[in-house]
Amino acid sequence: MSWSLPSDIVAFIAVAGAAVVAIMAWRDHRAQQNQRRSLLDDCAHVLDDCAISYGGDRFPRLDGVWGGQPVHAELVPDSMTIRRLPQLWLSLTALKSRRGLAEFGVLVRPAGTEFYALTPTFDSRLEPLAGMPAEIVVRGRGHDAQRLLTSLQAVIVCILSDPRVKEIAVTARGVRLVWQTGEGRRGEHLLLRQLTFDDAGLRPADFLKLLASLKQIDEAIDAHVALSQSEALADAPKVLEMAGHER
Repeated sequence: MSWSLPSDIVAFIAVAGAAVVAIMAWRDHRAQQNQRRSLLDDCAHVLDDCAISYGGDRFPRLDGVWGGQPVHAELVPDSMTIRRLPQLWLSLTALKSRRGLAEFGVLVRPAGTEFYALTPTFDSRLEPLAGMPAEIVVRGRGHDAQRLLTSLQAVIVCILSDPRVKEIAVTARGVRLVWQTGEGRRGEHLLLRQLTFDDAGLRPADFLKLLASLKQIDEAIDAHVALSQSEALADAPKVLEMAGHER
């Protein structure tokens, strides 16, 4: 003799089970959203006049001032690279306009999927410098890009010694560092394609170190620009003399 539950009870159990799963998923999603929102909270006090905003994915952004210079920081989730766990990158930019400055980008361990990177947008390939990692792409824009890169060699190589540095970019609008803050959970990514980052909150000490690295690059650029201007002034009489002879 066989026995089975009435169909209405089976339907109720199925609906109840689905509701429980939905509630748990909603609860986990809310917890994940709240966890994301707080990832830069400990660093907000490092900047003066700091404003916090959030992207559609609820990852935070900071805009403020450090050392008298405007700074923009944002967290960028990356799940584009095949056969690799999701990465969470900090994109940190010190804003300073330098009209006419040659530009370059240094991208470490390129995979061709770095949608957040500036390096691939530059049109000329530059020669890597001694001391740089083996897996690297260096590109630039402007006739002085290679010279600027060489002038900044000491500070660039020093910063790249940190294996968590993904990119250094120097542009006419500012200097940017991209740095790994965390790696996603394997299970959630493989089964559910979710981006869950544990212990990805940025420590103020690391934030200050990265800000100091941007300042070092900025000061090296100022020194390069001053030297170039000095050389141009020194060469000006020779240029005028040659122009006079040509007449």
